[in-house]
Amino acid sequence: MYQTCFLFLLSCLCLVPMEATAATVINAGVGGNRSSQLLKRLERDVLAKKPTTVVLMVGTNDRLNSGGFIDIQSYRKNVESLIDQIEAGGAKVLLMTPPTCLPELLFSRHDRKKYDDQSPVERMQEVRTVLLEVAQQKKVALLDFHDYLIQHKLADDQKTSLLRNPANSGVKDGVHLIPAGYELLAKLVAEKLKAGKFDTTTVVCFGDSLTKGSTKANYPAYLQAILNRKQ
Repeated sequence: MYQTCFLFLLSCLCLVPMEATAATVINAGVGGNRSSQLLKRLERDVLAKKPTTVVLMVGTNDRLNSGGFIDIQSYRKNVESLIDQIEAGGAKVLLMTPPTCLPELLFSRHDRKKYDDQSPVERMQEVRTVLLEVAQQKKVALLDFHDYLIQHKLADDQKTSLLRNPANSGVKDGVHLIPAGYELLAKLVAEKLKAGKFDTTTVVCFGDSLTKGSTKANYPAYLQAILNRKQ
C-alpha cells in the first residue's frame, strides 16, 4: 500500500513542470573602452562573475576614437586574447560586430583630418572583417550586427535609422543607438543564444558604450527581460 502511494505521488510530481532557471544578465559595458581596456578589466568585470556566456562587442573606440587609435593588428590580437581567456574561464562566447557610423556626424565631435588615411566607414568595415575571420578561426558564434543594420537600411541619417542622428533624436551622433536600436540588438542576441543553445544562467555583456547604453535604454536590460519572459 505504502509503495503504491509513493509511486502515485512520484508520478504526480513528474507531471509538474519544472521552473526554468532564471537568466541573469550583467551589463559590463564602459563608455569609451577599447579592446586593450577590456583586457585590463576582464578578470574583475567578467571572469569573477563566473559567467556561462559572454556576449562580446568591441572595436568602435579602437578604430574611431581619435583620442588614440589602436591599429588593426593589435586589435585582432586583443580580441583573440579576450576570447581565449573567456573560454579558459569556462564560458561560451558570442562575438558581435559593432555597427557602422555616419562620418559627417562623427566629424562634429572628432577632427576629420585624423581620418585622412582611412575613412571611418572603412575602419568599421575592417573591424567587421577581422571579427568574421576571428570567429571562424576560433570557432565561436558571431552575430553580424554591422551587416544587419546596413542590409535593412537602418544605418543612415534618416528618421528610420537606428543610429542616433538629428532626424530621429535631434542629436549629432552617428555612432550610438537610439532605444529602438538597443531593443533590436537584444532581440537578435536572444535569438542567437537560443539557436546556439547557450547556457543563459549568467550572461555577461562585455564592451563599450554600445553595451553600456543608458539607464533608460541598454541592450543587456532588454535581453534579460526577453530571456526571462514566460513562453
